[in-house]
Amino acid sequence: MVSASLCIWTERGVKDVIMKKILFIIWSYSLGGGAESALTTIVNHLNPQKYQIGIMEVYHSTVKKEPVNPNIKIYAPITFEGDKDYRKKMYYIHRDSDRVIRRYVPSGYDLYVSFNYQIPSFLLPKGARNIAWVNETVYNLADKGMENCRSLQDSAFENAAKIVSISDFTTKAIQALFPVHSDKLVEIYNSVDISGVRKRAESDTGIRLQRPAVAWVGRFDANKNPLRMVDIFQKVHQKNSQVHLYFMGKGELETPILDKSSGYGLQEHVHMLGYLDNPFPVIKQADVCCMTSRSEGFPMSLLECVALGVPFVSTEIGGARILANEERCGRIFSEDDEAAKEILTLLSQPEECLQDECARSIERFDLGAYLSKIEMLFDEVLEQKRDTRNESVEDTREDTVVLEDREYYYRFPENLIPRGSRIILYGAGDVGTNFYYYIKETGVCKIVAWVDAAAEKYRALGRDVQDIDVIWTAEYDAVLISVMQSDAVQEVRSTLHRRGISDDKILWTKPIF
Repeated sequence: MVSASLCIWTERGVKDVIMKKILFIIWSYSLGGGAESALTTIVNHLNPQKYQIGIMEVYHSTVKKEPVNPNIKIYAPITFEGDKDYRKKMYYIHRDSDRVIRRYVPSGYDLYVSFNYQIPSFLLPKGARNIAWVNETVYNLADKGMENCRSLQDSAFENAAKIVSISDFTTKAIQALFPVHSDKLVEIYNSVDISGVRKRAESDTGIRLQRPAVAWVGRFDANKNPLRMVDIFQKVHQKNSQVHLYFMGKGELETPILDKSSGYGLQEHVHMLGYLDNPFPVIKQADVCCMTSRSEGFPMSLLECVALGVPFVSTEIGGARILANEERCGRIFSEDDEAAKEILTLLSQPEECLQDECARSIERFDLGAYLSKIEMLFDEVLEQKRDTRNESVEDTREDTVVLEDREYYYRFPENLIPRGSRIILYGAGDVGTNFYYYIKETGVCKIVAWVDAAAEKYRALGRDVQDIDVIWTAEYDAVLISVMQSDAVQEVRSTLHRRGISDDKILWTKPIF
């Protein structure tokens, strides 16, 4: 196989190396998540004499600055926390990605790698050498209301020469949802810099865990499901009142976690440590690490805890059963009682034996073999000819490309509603306001009432929003819920059901741009 770096001999017999340029496109490189950690491991260990690396994040936050080598170029993001043009940029990424690519994506790279599905993959330039690296299971694209997102993903995969799957779960999901692209699949399980993690775990920290200690690491969101961890811990604590639970992370569910812990009377045993730039000295002190995610590709946090000799208890997610190594250093659960039992079992076993089993398991995810697979993949794709007929990246970035302002950005779900229907528009936030302006402009249906549980707040902003009580007296064909989060939708559905509104009159689909 030809190397990705081209060697040329000069007249004086000196060998010059022409490096190949690779750009990674990731949703965010500043939120401190598992995908960011995996990408950092990759770029910091790729041969700097062979590859010139760039990273572009779509969304910039301020949670964490990834520790990358100085030879790696980090580009300005497309959008950022507090960006007034966020919705406009997301609209064009979904609806006219070529325009965004010309405006924001750096040109002149030999290979483009989208480091997750959906938005990063939409920014793969047509005609370029592309790899779509998928860090999730993508099963959410099979959900009702996700048809447009699934179609966009299918189009993005069309632009990719190869699709990287990071686990058995991810592979099965892509094969099931996108069978036409199955021949492009390459399975490369996540790896971890074992020596690097262990070295960072030796750093001094002022945090001392009270043992026995159970650790939970991740973002406090619905998918990571930290509230379930509190339920499980309550069952553990009933059997062993000396156990403590430590949460490391941040997110919108922090207050509900504290409230649920207090409701169980566990406030003295549940501890919030916040987001830690280096959680390894704390994880190393734990007796068990837990994961309660609904869906994951192959979480880096499980690899990291095993690298530190700490066994885990996890839901059935990508890579977990393989890493558990026939339950020698990890356990998989489906029910809360089962999870509590597995935690108690691991707490009762000799620490030295569990550490030995963890050491044996993690060696199968050797960094050297991982990087070798990646380089072979890159070299293979780099050898392919570019299709310049449909190329969307020119020789220079077109900074003059304009993204025009619009009255609305979210796509109205016309397929759900027969034209001319009378509807109650439920929700007056960003999505509801977008739908309102679309209906007013197009006349696709008639708004009988625009309602929200926080109607008074929106009236103060000048919007013609009524209290939800109007629903029970109005005549209409359907209630259209204009809310982004599915958990909030379930609350609205429950409220409407309790008042006798049948499910066939309640409409919702995941809002997209």
